[in-house]
Amino acid sequence: MSEQISPHHESAAVVARERPELLMFCGAVGLIGNIAPMITIIWAAVVIDHNFIADSISDLARGPHRRIMDVGFYVNAAGLLALAIGTAHAHLGRACWSLGIFALAFLAMVVTLLGLWDEFGATHSGSGMSVHTKLSFLLAPLYLVGPFLMAPAVANLHERLRSVFYISAILWLVFAVSFKIVPTSWDGILEKIAVAATMLWTLPLAWILLVRGYERSHRLSEGDAD
Repeated sequence: MSEQISPHHESAAVVARERPELLMFCGAVGLIGNIAPMITIIWAAVVIDHNFIADSISDLARGPHRRIMDVGFYVNAAGLLALAIGTAHAHLGRACWSLGIFALAFLAMVVTLLGLWDEFGATHSGSGMSVHTKLSFLLAPLYLVGPFLMAPAVANLHERLRSVFYISAILWLVFAVSFKIVPTSWDGILEKIAVAATMLWTLPLAWILLVRGYERSHRLSEGDAD
């Protein structure tokens, strides 16, 4: 006769598989890391003579104050990597969720490389595109498919989150494409809106990890008390 597992013990086993401290740490780093780009954009725009409407984010990554944006790139990459680790630990979906985790991990890698190769536009030889420019094209599919892949699973937590994730992907696509095709006199603001749209995906993910970690920690405390 198979041994029956009580609901309490089953709950404790789930908590043991999902470490609350890891979830909360990844959520906190993800939250900070995905707010950081907007902070460094505003910071750099104040320090540098920057036209917020016409100049791109990559324009801020040039010149003597480029380290400001480099910090933004690297902190953002750390936040994306933390989300990848956290969503892998708290695996809420199936194959699509796993693919979304890879999208986050690849985004972290691309953003890191964007910080390393921070020269946008043509190469020194005057022909072709710089490494930074080529890397920027990789962001488009990753920020598009990531929220689309994860949206069905987060709907199990809150139905509205699915719509928010879809909106994030659609807004990103619209404004990222517009940034590439509109005149350079006002493409900068479209790029910044596109970046802000990605936060409709990443910040809810960070919050999910924080809340889930807190709830698991509370359940562990209750189990110890029992």
